[in-house]
Amino acid sequence: MATFHLRVIFLISMLFTSSYSFSDSESLLKFEASLVNASKLDSWRNNPKPPCDGNRANWVGVLCKKDTVLGLKLEKMGLSGTIDVDSLSGFSKLRTLSFMNNNFNGSLADFNKLSGLRSLYLSNNQFSGDLPKNAFESLARLKKLYLSKNKFTGEIPSSIANLRKVIEIKFDGNKFSGKIPDFKQHNFTLNLSNNALEGSIPASLSKMDPTIFSGNKGLCGAPLKTCDSPTSPPTIQSSAPSPALPTTPSPAPSPAPPKTPAIWLPTIVFLVVTSIIFATLTLLLICCRSRVQPPHSIEAPPPTSGASQKNDVELSFLRDDRERFDLAELLKSTADVLGSGSFGSSHKAALSVGSSMVVKRHKKMNNVGKEEFIKHMENLGWLRHENVLPLVAYCYRREEKLLVYDFVENGSLAVHLHGIV
Repeated sequence: MATFHLRVIFLISMLFTSSYSFSDSESLLKFEASLVNASKLDSWRNNPKPPCDGNRANWVGVLCKKDTVLGLKLEKMGLSGTIDVDSLSGFSKLRTLSFMNNNFNGSLADFNKLSGLRSLYLSNNQFSGDLPKNAFESLARLKKLYLSKNKFTGEIPSSIANLRKVIEIKFDGNKFSGKIPDFKQHNFTLNLSNNALEGSIPASLSKMDPTIFSGNKGLCGAPLKTCDSPTSPPTIQSSAPSPALPTTPSPAPSPAPPKTPAIWLPTIVFLVVTSIIFATLTLLLICCRSRVQPPHSIEAPPPTSGASQKNDVELSFLRDDRERFDLAELLKSTADVLGSGSFGSSHKAALSVGSSMVVKRHKKMNNVGKEEFIKHMENLGWLRHENVLPLVAYCYRREEKLLVYDFVENGSLAVHLHGIV
């Protein structure tokens, strides 16, 4: 009977405990309390509104969708202290966390408690120490992981190589050592440069760009230099004298055959002359084409006067999972002309960070107002479809409008429709 009463009391206490949960505001304030130098988040404590109102955020750095906290974007705020993962575990729809360009240090928090994460950005901080072997093991849906420019040491956990849905990993600028794990993913972006990794590069990564392994003096194998094979130890010769063998007179050398002129000499002369003529024609063709083709660069738009010039040179980003770059960097980048049409031209711009973007310049949209244009761009930013390339950023200018997309290697629509090689 006593045992039955204990079970009833325990059940009632569990029901009472589970009936209470922190609200979104309370959870965020609990998270903010664990941070140091969080003066830029003081508005959280004085804001009577809920964090999210539909898709619009009422709180600084909060990402919202349908009245739900979708993520936190707290970048360049000078934050330090502890990332309280437990206070964020109550957000069932939490998908993105970005704490890049802050002052967090010490060991990494246990983000395995946030199993729904899709993107985690921790670059440009002071995190240090070895990553546990099961780091990120429970984040089966993780797609993007940025740990660049920290102070992590030790081996890269092999559990990261088993994240099947990951499409981008950046571990560059740390102190990782040991061998590279055998990544199982396909068609993903990886950066391991400027660490202390060593050993042979796994065969699954042998066809990647060699620059992602630069700054690791101990690495070898494709696509880098071939690994040196271990040299065999020298054989020890016996000091005992070998028995003398009877000498036999060596046969006299046979006379060398008389030299005859090579019959293939005219063929060699013909090939050399043909090669010279072909090279000359090729140089002439390149020179002629260089005079006709437009320069491979994105020219900056003509400057405007007054306060409008300052506002027109800013890029507005629509994607949370992109490293930021300004319009000046985009315009200075090396670019290739992809094509032109009735609305404007398209360029492929290679940024200094290593990624490539496509810039579409529209010059015949002067009748579109700024508010209408921005609203249309935001609608495009929410568009997600496997056959539609999402818009990354845009720039509104009175003379022209710039639309920035990711560059893909699969060719244009015209190539697939008409079989253009």
